[in-house]
Amino acid sequence: MPGWVPLKTMSLQEKIRRAMQWQHNGELEKAKSHYLEILEADPRHPDALHLYGLACHQQGDHETAVHYIEQAVRLVPGQPVLRNNLGDALRRAGDLDGAARQLQHALDLNPSYAGAHLNLGSVHYDAGNHAAALGHAQKAVDLAPERADAWFNLGLSLLDHVRLEEAVAAFRQALAIKPEYVAAASSLLYTLNLLPGADTEQLAAEHCVVADHLYAAAADAPAPRMGRKPIRIGYVSGDFRAHAVNYFFEPVVSHHDSSRFEVFAYSDTERPDRVTDRLKRKCANWRDICSWSDDKLLQQIRADRIDVLVDLAGYTEHNRLAVFAARAAPCQLSFLGWPNTTGLSTMDYRVVDHVTAPAGEQVPGSERALRLPSGFACFRPPEHAPPVVPPPFHSREQVTFGSFHKLEKLNHAVIEVWAEVLRQTPGSRLLLARDDLDEWQQERLTALFEASGINAERLRMKQLQYSSGTFLELFAEIDIQLDTFPWSGHTMACMALWMGVPLVTLHGDGHAGRMVASVLESIGLEELIAFDRDSYLRISSQLAADPGRMTELRGGLRRAMSNSALCDEAGFTLGFEHAILGTLTRN
Repeated sequence: MPGWVPLKTMSLQEKIRRAMQWQHNGELEKAKSHYLEILEADPRHPDALHLYGLACHQQGDHETAVHYIEQAVRLVPGQPVLRNNLGDALRRAGDLDGAARQLQHALDLNPSYAGAHLNLGSVHYDAGNHAAALGHAQKAVDLAPERADAWFNLGLSLLDHVRLEEAVAAFRQALAIKPEYVAAASSLLYTLNLLPGADTEQLAAEHCVVADHLYAAAADAPAPRMGRKPIRIGYVSGDFRAHAVNYFFEPVVSHHDSSRFEVFAYSDTERPDRVTDRLKRKCANWRDICSWSDDKLLQQIRADRIDVLVDLAGYTEHNRLAVFAARAAPCQLSFLGWPNTTGLSTMDYRVVDHVTAPAGEQVPGSERALRLPSGFACFRPPEHAPPVVPPPFHSREQVTFGSFHKLEKLNHAVIEVWAEVLRQTPGSRLLLARDDLDEWQQERLTALFEASGINAERLRMKQLQYSSGTFLELFAEIDIQLDTFPWSGHTMACMALWMGVPLVTLHGDGHAGRMVASVLESIGLEELIAFDRDSYLRISSQLAADPGRMTELRGGLRRAMSNSALCDEAGFTLGFEHAILGTLTRN
């Protein structure tokens, strides 16, 4: 081959250059073999140590990366780039304190080092140091406005501060610089779904634009196996573990009719647990796909000859929408994981019901409605849930409202309405609890409520761990749960109701804002569904003023759920199967 130079005859510098080119092109194994050969000749070669470690870092082997880059730093301690890369590797390996020290050292060496500000901001973000995270993220953008990752990190920090409009602008800027930036696109759509007052048609259209832009045109659809039984159904998720999705997925996978459906699970679950093990036993065919490329997964799904492929992720973490965009199966549908359209022209159906998408109402987005008769989801209550206890107002002589929702759902409109609920219910208080409700977040929320006229004494906040017992027992401390909007808290609503806690929801314009309304209707509690701000206030204050009704609900909610379609696992799954068979027949 003309121009080819045998590796052993190259100088070390030539080998470094060749390896760096392979590394730049993504051929990491080739690059690593070159670096190792260099290190055999010179074990203290700082560039080879550093770059080998960096290649390991790129492959996700962060512990090995730390080992090699640390050696390079000891040899060349005054290089900010080495300190920066070591800091990032330490962060990914879970050593936030060590990462912070290395990154601060890099900034001491070069205060204008945008990459070190970016990475140090990520360290503070992971550690919950909110103000510091935002400060470094903003500094990275100021120093390197051409970096898409700097704008993305700034967006994450702004979202953490619930500065939603600013977060949207930052994510858009990241995409303007790097249009194929999947994480920025997913974060943009997530944040847009949180914005109060968003137009549902426009929001769905934005999903379609993002999908068209991110994902290549679909390949030819695989030929359906019409008339062959059983139907092969595949589920794709990164959350086959102790995760909210599985309160609604496990009932289905537990009751599939094996004579009609052969189940495949494609698991992108990085931290498997006992729930993972339980799901494995219920799926006839289990595929661990964490290390798989989208192309490998696509080929495997086609080799498995899947008839119906179900996405459980949408635009959440570890999604495989690129595989759905490539038309991995003849029939593809979106279920549970995302409360809006995927925007993919190759996603055939989205699972809905008559509440989230009433018959005759146009379902915005790219999918057709797969409307189930008994609700869009079925709930399996958590194991070992504590018994329902009397409402706390009996002993405290005051009504306690509560919310355990994600903090980013507590937008300015929600805060204002909840403040008014408290004003209309004299003597009441509000309990907020969340795993990330640290001291800084508590101070932030207290200031927001005080700005809305609510004294801090009427607020109680608690940072908690989501161990099953601690979390569920917390419902014993509230009388009424207040739902968020425009993105309602579906899982949290089911948990509250199972623990005997009634809740008030605001019926929204799209799927995200109607999920809790669907739950309440399924158990005959339409009285707790508000259709505007004023009715939300009225229902909340009237329920708080009716001790008899609160006591009645407390004692009957668990039984009502158990006897409703919401918890009818076999019935729901049968309806789901009939709907799928109907789509295959029509196709």
